[in-house]
Amino acid sequence: MLSRLQLLFRDPLGFLQYLLLYAVVILPSLILHECAHGYVALRCGDPTAKYMGRLSLDPRKHLDPMGTVFMVLFGFGWAKPVPVNPRNYRNPRRDDILVSLAGIAMNLILFLLSTFLYVLIIRQAGYSMSAVQSALVDFFYLLASVNISLAIFNLLPIPPLDGYHVFNDIVLRGRLQLDYQTFRIAQIVLMVLCFTGALSGILSSANSAVTGFFQNLFWNILP
Repeated sequence: MLSRLQLLFRDPLGFLQYLLLYAVVILPSLILHECAHGYVALRCGDPTAKYMGRLSLDPRKHLDPMGTVFMVLFGFGWAKPVPVNPRNYRNPRRDDILVSLAGIAMNLILFLLSTFLYVLIIRQAGYSMSAVQSALVDFFYLLASVNISLAIFNLLPIPPLDGYHVFNDIVLRGRLQLDYQTFRIAQIVLMVLCFTGALSGILSSANSAVTGFFQNLFWNILP
């Protein structure tokens, strides 16, 4: 967590360059995550996200200022939750699970694709990597890192994250219903946990373990 803040103060130009690359990566990752929620909700019978313009690829429709700042500085963040109306679902508990997992599934797909391309370029380039190949390796590595971070972070069973809905629907069978005040308190607790770095060790270890597993897998299966 501190390395990004240290880069900001020690090498502002380097941080700006990193920020530009990060923006190219984080924008599609967050937008596709939210669009996946909205699209699956639509398929499950709820057109709320569609009617409110949340199936758009326009970043302004999806980015949460605080969540984006946390993502840039700390590696874990969030976007504006997609508006849904569970009363429109054909099968409320099942569809809530599907909608909640849709964004995570999108991030996992992007993670697997970018990890595959990252390993493929390295294997093909060998020791004679060109400048273009080097830039692509950096891009796909960062794309994979961002998306596995988003996927694992959103699996946490803390409101308003997707993992809360999955945990409530599967483990508690939808019995946990939070009022607005409790929901806001949970959000504040989540931000405190992120800001203090209380979650960074566990999440970083999980990210590294999953990334390492798939990098090794693709390295071994590619010719």
